[in-house]
Amino acid sequence: MTRDGCGPLPANVQRRLATARLGRRIFFYPEIASTNDAALELARAGEPEGTVVMADHQREGRGRRGHTWSSPPQRDVLMSLVLRPGSDTRGALPVTLVAALSIAVVLSKLLDVEVGVKWPNDVLCARGKLAGILAESSSSSAGLAHLVVGIGINVNVRAGEFPGDLHNPAASCYTLTGQDWDRADIAADVLGTIEAYYDRLLRDGFGPLRSAYEARLLNMEREVSFEQRGARAYGVVRGVAEDGALRVEVNGEERLLYGESIEAVS
Repeated sequence: MTRDGCGPLPANVQRRLATARLGRRIFFYPEIASTNDAALELARAGEPEGTVVMADHQREGRGRRGHTWSSPPQRDVLMSLVLRPGSDTRGALPVTLVAALSIAVVLSKLLDVEVGVKWPNDVLCARGKLAGILAESSSSSAGLAHLVVGIGINVNVRAGEFPGDLHNPAASCYTLTGQDWDRADIAADVLGTIEAYYDRLLRDGFGPLRSAYEARLLNMEREVSFEQRGARAYGVVRGVAEDGALRVEVNGEERLLYGESIEAVS
């Protein structure tokens, strides 16, 4: 079912879908402040799991830690998913990892390049960041009332259209190949892959997915720096735990990171 617009993007996405839940209800906006904000409102109003908010343009897209997400109109895949995993509040982390893994799998196949994940929410190739994820949740006494997973994928943005003040390099399907890509195809493929991994996560937990995630984990067995408890620390990434935490060895002792930002040490 398509709501608030029946433009070609949502209609084409739904024609290509092979999912049971994700994307079967799409709220589409030619322009919106934030797909995550709209999805959070819909989730609070009782929209079912799998509802997707999609837009051609966001005026106030955002990422983790107050970062902004900028995208020219009608260039990229901008969507937010309403999920109801029903777990404790830390259940949001493995869902974020599953979404990042799914996008990396899809883009790697599509572009025939190596695509990895930077824990917890960035998807990158050798030339820069291809996609980002922002998960926002609301909890109740029973666990997560709902979880909104915002996704931005750089599809057809040109090199000169990226903001000039980016902290790290960015890339897109177009800059990697020199050709335009069908956003509906990519969105439908990503939704299908997320649903398959997400269903497995709900059924078996994150443990069985760890090896697939770690195979694409950037900085694996490399030294990184991070801030924890107000102090800068350095350690070697050893993988991810069963709850999605990043395992870092610091002076022979394992630490688990949940919300910290990590940077590779050159």
